[in-house]
Amino acid sequence: MSCIKDLTLASLLAASCAPAAFAADLTPPPPVEPPPGWTVSIGIGPEALTDFPGARTYRLWPTGYLAWRKPNDPPLFAAPDDGFGVALLDLGWLQAGPVGRVLPRRGLSDGNGDFHGLNNVNWTLELGGFVNVWLSEHLRTHLEIRQGVNGHHGLDGNVGIDAVERFGPYTFSIGPRLALGNTRFMSAYFSVTPLEALANGNVRPYQAYGGVTSLGGLAAAKYDITPNWSATVFGGYDRLVNSAAESPIPSRLGSLNEFSGGVIIAYSFNFGWF
Repeated sequence: MSCIKDLTLASLLAASCAPAAFAADLTPPPPVEPPPGWTVSIGIGPEALTDFPGARTYRLWPTGYLAWRKPNDPPLFAAPDDGFGVALLDLGWLQAGPVGRVLPRRGLSDGNGDFHGLNNVNWTLELGGFVNVWLSEHLRTHLEIRQGVNGHHGLDGNVGIDAVERFGPYTFSIGPRLALGNTRFMSAYFSVTPLEALANGNVRPYQAYGGVTSLGGLAAAKYDITPNWSATVFGGYDRLVNSAAESPIPSRLGSLNEFSGGVIIAYSFNFGWF
């Protein structure tokens, strides 16, 4: 009789403990904290583009980008023709920060001998700012305004709209482009003084004015090779318009059509020092 009582007592104890053990199994695990710091992405590669605005010859020129994000955030989109900028303000739908780029020198080398007699334009460092506005998850508008601190000493900028779509490791983008420049920028590349016209012999005097300088578009395809490495190929076309197209420099000595294309290889890594 005592054995039966002991067995009954053991069964009751086991039954009373079972719900507690089952409840313990259902306790959610503690949340996983994201890695500290930031994920930094650095991209660099060669780009083929015209020697200078209005040229008919081409050169290879370095291009790239720098971006950072929280480790668990999705990668930020950067178009290959964006300037070298850093988003100090990032609200998701709105990004803004400083931007810069370097323009090649305009001279007589690389087959540009027809430009003899015209003023040279030194290589130019441009500094300014950019703003990205995401109108939707797949549509980005981009604005840059930059001041030349040497070289052409003018103010120029560009506006772009990109339709962005991701398919697994692939990211595709395409959209129109518009470039602008003030009168000082335009004069450096498209004006011709009477003395320059006399020295060159193939162009007439012309005074360029500021406004829209070109219209075009750009398409790109990015492939994430690994979580750390990616490759982007891109190509674009721009057509000089308005005062730039009316200038005798591109129409007689250079070209109104400007093509571009290149490759960017990017590496991403975790950086926990800031």
